[in-house]
Parts: sequence; structure tokens; C-alpha cells
Amino acid sequence: MSRKFIVVGLGIICLFTGLATFRGREVKAMRGEEYAEVAHGIATLLESSRIVLARNQEVINTMGARFGEPLPENSQTFFKGFIPARFGRLASEEFVKRTGISIKQTTLGKGDFGPRNVYNAPDEWEEAALLKLSNYRRGEGFGEFSPLKGATSGLVYRYMLPLYIEEACLQCHGDPANSPTGDGRDVSGHMMEGYKLRELRGGISVVIPLELQKTAARR
Repeated sequence: MSRKFIVVGLGIICLFTGLATFRGREVKAMRGEEYAEVAHGIATLLESSRIVLARNQEVINTMGARFGEPLPENSQTFFKGFIPARFGRLASEEFVKRTGISIKQTTLGKGDFGPRNVYNAPDEWEEAALLKLSNYRRGEGFGEFSPLKGATSGLVYRYMLPLYIEEACLQCHGDPANSPTGDGRDVSGHMMEGYKLRELRGGISVVIPLELQKTAARR
């Protein structure tokens, strides 16, 4: 494993897990719009981390490349699979263990493509929220208190932040004619969906159990 791969991974994970303080007394103090602020902050950090990964794919996958420097000439490239979607899933799994707060990257897909991975498929609430996101600008999300099947508290705060296609996203999700392998697929082997710049890709879903607040209140 290359040094740059380790540095990117540890650096972004450290940033992300810094939000693990949203438990205990912090959750105890939250009221109303404060849930939205916390959820928005969590989703925005994941969104920011994803784009950092997307913008640095060439550095991550090029042998001998270093951050902030030109890519070395005639260097071999090796796809390591450390892409925004995978990082987001791994970081989210770690985050919910530390905080009890769930985060999920989700999408309706584009046309007949649908979500690339089963774990990104939206549940009923997320599907409805994704359909509303076309009315929201970048950085502006939607949230509400809602029942959640299987939640111990019976009620959670749910939030959805839209994800829009940026320039760095097009290398995997853009025009199939620009496929790096010449067969319409991206470097991960998925079919490129033909998204365009600033098109809605999906959203980041956050679920904050109200049970966290009750637990904190008993301490």
C-alpha cells in the first residue's frame, strides 16, 4: 500500500470522525432546528470528503505521485478502489458505531441505471426526499422528524442533503464516450451513466435517533 494512499485515508477519516462528539451532552442540548444544523454539518463534511477523494483520484492511483506536485511522467497507474462512494460507506459505518447517528449516500440513479450498489438504494423516506431535492439548491437540505421502522425511540430526525455532479465526478459518472477503457465503463468497471455538470446525482441521508437524547438525559 502506497504512502500517499495511507495519508489520504487517515487524513480524511480523522476529519470525518471529528464529528463523533455529537453524542451525550451535545445531543442532550439539541432542540428543533438544532437537529437540522447538526445533520447538515455531518452531511456537508461527508460531501466535502467525497469531493476531495474525487479530485485526487489520479494522485491516489498513479505510482510515485505526490500531492501538490505534477504527476510523474510515464508512471504506471493502478486502480486502488479508494473512491468517494466506498470511502463514504466505510466512514459512515465507523461513524454510526461511535455516535449512533446513521449516514448514507443514496440515489435514485439515472434513467434505467438505478443505484450502482444495493446499499445505496433509498428507503421509502429517502426516495420521497430525493424527489423533492430538485427544488433545493446546492448546500440546502431538507429535514423533518419521522417514524423509523425498527428505531427504539419510535421517532428520529431525518435529513437529506443533495449531491450535485461536479467536474471531478464526471470521470466516473459522465459521458460514456469518455470512458477510460473505451467500452463505456469507468475505472471501477461500472457503466458511466451520462450525467452532466451540476445535475442532481443523489443525496446524503442522515438519521439522528431521539433515543440518543433520552439516553443523555439519564446520565
